[in-house]
Amino acid sequence: MKFVKVNRVVLSALRAMGYNVLVSPVDVQDPQNITWKAIWVEDVDTWIRSLYCGQGSPARPNILDIDYVLANVADCYLSGSVFIESDKVY
Repeated sequence: MKFVKVNRVVLSALRAMGYNVLVSPVDVQDPQNITWKAIWVEDVDTWIRSLYCGQGSPARPNILDIDYVLANVADCYLSGSVFIESDKVY
């Protein structure tokens, strides 16, 4: 278990392990040093809509859709680190 810098290689490995979203707490002090946690949700778009349209708390996590980022975002725009429970990701 360790923290690794978010980049395309790490995101690809997480996707291969079945994760599809990174989340981080609402209050981020330093966006360049954000700490992410990888999770799996059944349908990313539906899950995100439920966060914004549901009756839950107005506090919502920071969200990074792994597939969207891999298709549309360059490495230079990625920041922070993600907690990895597997030694297969480096």
